[in-house]
Amino acid sequence: MQSLSSICNEIKGCKKCDLYFSRKTAVCGVGLQFADTLVLGEAPGSTEDQTGVPFVGRSGKLLDKMLKDTNMPRESVYISNAVRCRPKIGRAPKITEIRKCSPFLKDEMDLIEPKFIIPMGNSALKSLGFVLKIDFGRISEAWKNIYQIDEMFIFPQFHPAAILRNPKLFHTMKNRFDLIRDFRKEYRNNKTREYMSEKYGIIKIS
Repeated sequence: MQSLSSICNEIKGCKKCDLYFSRKTAVCGVGLQFADTLVLGEAPGSTEDQTGVPFVGRSGKLLDKMLKDTNMPRESVYISNAVRCRPKIGRAPKITEIRKCSPFLKDEMDLIEPKFIIPMGNSALKSLGFVLKIDFGRISEAWKNIYQIDEMFIFPQFHPAAILRNPKLFHTMKNRFDLIRDFRKEYRNNKTREYMSEKYGIIKIS
């Protein structure tokens, strides 16, 4: 049976795409093995490439604030990325790179079995789509929705880097995290499926 440690070893030894040549280190996911919440980002930045830890740069500081302010401190969730090596010059990951990295996400999800997933940005949403075999579309539309697959709930969200580039999106991101906080609380308080579906407009995917 796989462990987070064995998955990380596979990630660090990966040579499936050209990002292997330019990376300083492959960045594994971090957090609780049985966390009920998975936060999924795009790819390591320069700071993450140096440290080997996801979300420790400027985007990470903003994410930490959002998580803390909504009763989801970093140490209580699992944080990972769609792509585990830094793309050159800070470009977005290519579809081929996301696809080749997606088996690592599947392995993490199979082990962690998260109840709530927060894919942040197009790359994260695409990676999750590869794992679940679902086309969620683009984040510019999907961020408004909550998706349910069996007993797993997906909350697409803008990436913190997008908020740093466009501060006008800050309140949109904050309101979304507030909604996720309220949803998790009500779900844990055993609100009925009918109540949750009606209040939050959940889109069920079979």
